[in-house]
Amino acid sequence: MSASSYQFGFRQKHSSIDQVHRIVNIIEEALEKKNVCSGIFLDVAQAFDKVWHEGLNHKLKKMIPYQYVELLESYLSRRYFRIKQEDAYSEPRTINAGVPQGSVIGPLLYLLYTCDLPETEENTTATFADDTAILAVGESNEESTQKLNRAISKISSWTAKWRIRLDEAKSVHIDFTNRSIVYNLDTISRYRRHCINGVAIPYVNEAKYLGMTLDAKLRWKEHVKKKKTELVLKLRKMYWLIGRQSTMTIGNKLLLYNQALKPVWSYGAQLWGCTAPTNRQIIQRFQNSVLRCITDAPWYFRNDALHRELNVDSVDQVLNATA
Repeated sequence: MSASSYQFGFRQKHSSIDQVHRIVNIIEEALEKKNVCSGIFLDVAQAFDKVWHEGLNHKLKKMIPYQYVELLESYLSRRYFRIKQEDAYSEPRTINAGVPQGSVIGPLLYLLYTCDLPETEENTTATFADDTAILAVGESNEESTQKLNRAISKISSWTAKWRIRLDEAKSVHIDFTNRSIVYNLDTISRYRRHCINGVAIPYVNEAKYLGMTLDAKLRWKEHVKKKKTELVLKLRKMYWLIGRQSTMTIGNKLLLYNQALKPVWSYGAQLWGCTAPTNRQIIQRFQNSVLRCITDAPWYFRNDALHRELNVDSVDQVLNATA
């Protein structure tokens, strides 16, 4: 028994960046052919806590031998919870939905429960646990949107049937294209026919998916800017450890940088590394400033010499290695 091909969550050799790579390839191909790639990014509200036990058992009976179904049904049933407030406890209440978080089998049960998410040949579905992206490519914005509408209609019916609630606050619609699209009232009203929980899916110029910010033209500028903001916040919290006044050794400071800060910007480097040199320099300047703080380097000491002495690769070297 194998998980659905579009589901990359909790599966060996299926990382989050592999899933992002998959949808980026589709978007890039559409941009190269001067088509429009419309995407809707969905999020399941309280995914693991809202798994319907009866629905899960119904699906399991079709997938695995009956004795295993009984074992899992026993595992999920007659579970209780109570709330502690200081020294007081509430009365025990029955857990009627959800899979135990933190358990080994919990993610597998969730994958089995959602493995029949409806797909269509004209759309691409990409899922990592409860983060779902639906893409549709067309020669025009109207064509790609109509394909998306049909997909969302099927997904909405499926979620209603299996008591899965989509989080409208975290769901967005974006059109990846190099064209200039003007949304008139007729187009907007056509989009609004498909909503989540009665709320229209909003249009955005950028969407965040599995830690990557995808802008409408796939230039990666917004991704780099957001990573820079995240890096600055992290640096402020740990400046007392790696700053100029810290008494830690340079080796330990570098270790902290490589373990806590570098992974923030190097994640997905094989994708955003193709961005413009001016965007890459944003990250390089940040790395320069961190290395100067780590070593308390004087103003006249060159950045390239600093990298060489510390044996630290430049941002472009890291990007070229992951390309």
